Amino acid sequence: MSGDGEIWSVLLLSLIVLYKKGKMPLWGSGLIIGILGPIIAFISGYVFVKVDHSMGGDGVGAAFGAAFIGIVIVINGILYFIIGIIFVIKDFIRQRNLKH
Repeated sequence: MSGDGEIWSVLLLSLIVLYKKGKMPLWGSGLIIGILGPIIAFISGYVFVKVDHSMGGDGVGAAFGAAFIGIVIVINGILYFIIGIIFVIKDFIRQRNLKH
């Protein structure tokens, strides 16, 4: 598998595993995903760099790939968090308007 294929495989697999619809609030999922993003990036970076070094490379491309994975996962978590907070505020305003 090419380096690009490995990066996209890790990214898609981690986002699928981290996404659990209906199990917890969206803002909570975003917070967890945002925290786990750098951890997944460091682990995948370690593996990618080791594989690249074993093939005679310098590991720079593998490090950039891991950074890309981490950035995408963290941005996804931030978006979940922001959208979840917006939903909470919207529901709060709706419930407050129903009481009056």
